[in-house]
Parts: sequence; C-alpha cells; structure tokens
Amino acid sequence: MDTELNILVVDDMEGIRRLLSNSLHQMGFKSVLTASHGVEALRMVQNHRVDLVITDWNMPHMNGLALLKAIRALPEKSHIPVLMMTAEGEKHQVQLAMQAGVSGYMLKPFTTGALESKLRKILTRTPTEVAGPSAPPPVLIPVHKRASPVPLVPTETVPERATILAVDDIADNLDVLVAALGDQYTIKVASSGERALKILAAGKYPDLILLDVMMPQMDGYEVCRLIKADPATRDIPVIFLTAMHEAVDVTRGFAAGAVDFVTKPADQAILQARIETHLRLRRTVNELQRNRIALIEQNAVLEENARLRDEFERIAQHDLKSPVAGIVSFAASLLDDASVAESHKDILRYVEQSGRRVLDMINMSLDLYKMERGIYQYEPSSVNVVQVVHSIVGEMASELGSRNIEVQYRYQHQPSDAPAPVQVLADETLCFSMFYNLLRNSLEAAREGTVIQVDFVPNDSNVQTIIANDGAVPPDMRDRFFDKFATSGKDHGTGLGTFSALLIARTQGGDIQMRTSDDDASTTVTVTLPYGLQAEIVRPSLAKD
Repeated sequence: MDTELNILVVDDMEGIRRLLSNSLHQMGFKSVLTASHGVEALRMVQNHRVDLVITDWNMPHMNGLALLKAIRALPEKSHIPVLMMTAEGEKHQVQLAMQAGVSGYMLKPFTTGALESKLRKILTRTPTEVAGPSAPPPVLIPVHKRASPVPLVPTETVPERATILAVDDIADNLDVLVAALGDQYTIKVASSGERALKILAAGKYPDLILLDVMMPQMDGYEVCRLIKADPATRDIPVIFLTAMHEAVDVTRGFAAGAVDFVTKPADQAILQARIETHLRLRRTVNELQRNRIALIEQNAVLEENARLRDEFERIAQHDLKSPVAGIVSFAASLLDDASVAESHKDILRYVEQSGRRVLDMINMSLDLYKMERGIYQYEPSSVNVVQVVHSIVGEMASELGSRNIEVQYRYQHQPSDAPAPVQVLADETLCFSMFYNLLRNSLEAAREGTVIQVDFVPNDSNVQTIIANDGAVPPDMRDRFFDKFATSGKDHGTGLGTFSALLIARTQGGDIQMRTSDDDASTTVTVTLPYGLQAEIVRPSLAKD
C-alpha cells in the first residue's frame, strides 16, 4: 500500500477527524488533510492533490453523498477513490452510494485494522474499478434491521387491454361481440356455462364477464350464482347480455349477483360505455381493498411502535445509560493515569465528552417523551441564560469559524461584548437543549460571512432572548415551523429541533415566536422565559395554541 498518498478526511466532528488522522498515521500515511464538511472538502479536491477521500455521510452544508457526486462530476478528479464512513447502514443509503460511484462503504465504529483492510482493497483496484458506479462496494452488514413504514398502495396503473369473457351458446353472437369489442379488449369466449366455469376454475380470471341467460343445461342465472359463490371469482363483475327484458328477468339477474343487465340487440356504444364504467369501478374497488389491507398493516406497525415507545424509558435507563456511563467512567479513569501518553489523552477526552453528550441526549429524549405525555416533573431554579448561550456558542466555534459567521451579543437592544448575567426561572439542562436547537437552526440557515445576533431583554416578569439571523424561512415551512417532523432543505433533518424547543419553552412556563421577512431576508426567533427572581411559577399547559 502506497503510504505517500495524500488522503483527505471529511467529517463534521473534530474528534472523528482526529481519530481517523491518527489511525492513518499509524498505517504509515504521511500526508493527511482534513475538512469539516463537503463544501470545504470539494474546494480542497479542486485545489490540491488528493489521492483518496474518506468522508462521513451526515454533514452540514454538503453531505457525503453530494460530495461523492460532485467529485465524480469533475473530469480530472472523477477517478479519486471515495470511502464512505457512516454510523448508519440503511439499504437505500448503500444503494444510493453505489449508484453514485462509491469505492467502499464502512460502518462506524471501526478499528484501525478494519480501516486498513478496507483501504488496501480500494487502493489495489484499477482506476476503472474505483470510479465505476456499477461496481458494488464492499459493505459491512449491520447487525440490526429497522422496520420501515408500510406505504399506501399507489393508484393502480390502468392496464392497456382488459380481458372480457363472453359466454353464449350461439357462435354468431360470440362473433359479433369479438368484432365489436376486440379492438378495445382481449376477448375470450365460452360456448356454455360449464365451459365458462372450467376456464375460471383453471385460474384464468377475466376482468369482466358478459353472460347470456338462455343457455341449455345451465342457464346464466345459475352460472352467475356459482361465480359469486366462489371467493376467487365473486368480485368479477358480471353483465347479463340477453334478449330477455321483463322486470322479473332483470330483478332475477341482479339477485343472482349481476352488476348490469343489457338487452339484445345491444347498441355498441352503450355496451362499451357500460363495460368501461364497471371496469373502472372494479379497479377502484380493488385499489380500496389493497389500501385497506395496507392501512391495517400500517396500524399494526404503529401499535407496535407505540408499544416500543412505552418500553423506551426502561430500555434507555438500563440498556443504554449504564454502558455509556461505564465508558465515561473508564475514560475519566484513564485520564487520571500518569502512564497514559498525552496524545492518547486527547482521544480519551473526546471519548469522555462524547459519552457525556450521549448521556445528555438519552436523558433529553426521555424528558421530551415525558413532556409530550404530560408527566414530566419540572423543577425550576435560577439559570443564567447569558452563560448558557455563551457556552453553546463556544461549542459551535469551530463551525462558526469555518463559515466565517460571527455571533454578536446585545443587551436591551444595544451592542454588548459581555452582557451582564440575566437570570430566568427554568431548568439549566432544558435551556441548554432548547437554545442549542435554536442556535443550530440559525447557523444552518445563515449564509457564510453573515452575523447572528443574540439580544437579551429582561422585563419585569419575563426575559426575552431574541435570536436573529440572515435568511428567510421557506414559505412552505412558515406555518409548520414548530410542527413535529417538519423540515425543509436538509438531507437528514429530523424536524424535531424547533418542535422540541417550543415544547421545552412551554414546559418552563415560556413561549417561542418566529418572525421571518422576505424583504430583508431575515428570521427572528424570540424566546420568552419567566424572570428568575419571581417567587412562584404556575405549572404551564403543554397544549399548543
């Protein structure tokens, strides 16, 4: 394996970039470049010599799939091998990557040995094999499969030619029907009721049956009753085509299960119109039946999901939190070990921080679940909202810097480099999650080189935190901005950020409003929370306005 290659590592998480870089250096690679998102990576591919790209899938600005497609579209760079690394192994994602020309696909977490083995396979292929989108990449199969929702059956494509079974004991009558209807439909004929039933018993089901009444041995009424008595054929529409036209004959035909009654000699246009009407009706009924089955299956999935959600709290508490807490403890213990090299401690610090973040996410997921059900036990205290926002901005410093976006603080609508502490009556962890989601939303919406303003405005009874950013909310999202699962323009957006922020705000006795303007292409989100020194709090309603 040629260790003189220039390898580009692309991941929005600094710890993963560092971990991959260290692993590559251990393999002997001397030149490792890094980028925090696809846009930055594409610029580096265009302006530097890059021999191989290792990229994450989920990243802001340009995800890994878009980066892969962009590289494959560059005439002089399309041959560069691209290894996709992601924590997800969905089948459709693998297929999309294969179609785009990925060279390899690997799931996180990974070991250095597994990464080296994957790189050897990629780098020993010919350039055609690497760049060709048709060559399927090696894929590490996930140990679990996720259930997919059952889609409703789409409207059935109307067949080009429906099949009609014509039953009459007079051959001339059958010839007339074939001549009249043969251009529009596929016509099968039977010269007796017994013959018609044998055709159906063989599993050759037509879309519609034209049935004579007066036939020897078995008349049309008896044939129709037998057809309707068989579950396999009872839904096939039967039209009686007969010279009999008395009311008692028509009534008897409908009682046998016919859908229509046409007297001979039939007008060709009227007969075709009636046939087409019943064919359309049958297709509609079939579609409704399939959709009904699909809905039953979907309801079963939803009921199962509801059951799983009810078990989530127990699973999270015992099956998730304990192992993650153990990882955090082990990392902290190793950090205190003087024999551990400082370079390894950097990785351990990242492991500890990531583990704590996972614990916070688990706890927050449980809290949001309880808030939705109205069983969350809210215990407010005095929280410095300025400090909360400042710590979030510090965590986002790397991404803010990469996009040249500045956060400017204001106090009472006036610029302030260091706003005075502003206390709200709230929960610090909930506030952190709420403002993190809102600031993340602003960061993703803002253009490069712009400013995000955060204005703290304390009043007698409440505190307003006003977040203003460049960029207007898309028109189709404005009425759904706080709706659950509503998202726009994000390849992997969950639609939970603003929803959870509003839920958290109202749980704490506050609220959130959004205002957007096309005139100056801006968006302002105002968070209102109770002032931190008020003596008591009225438990809020979680219902939306």
